[in-house]
Amino acid sequence: MIQKVEMYRAVCDRCRKEGWAFSTPALAVQHAKSRLQWQEINGKLYCPDCVEYDEEIDEYKPKSKEE
Repeated sequence: MIQKVEMYRAVCDRCRKEGWAFSTPALAVQHAKSRLQWQEINGKLYCPDCVEYDEEIDEYKPKSKEE
């Protein structure tokens, strides 16, 4: 038997890299942040390739689009 299933995955707001699929949006975000080391900044998700640590403000920030 085949059954249609609705799933959710975290997607990087900068490069569009996708995380694993989960049954709820909250689980997708939780996994991306805890296991994949993604950062949530101003309500957006960023993969590790798309953020950099800013020592002046002591926080992660998205890389600029040019990088």
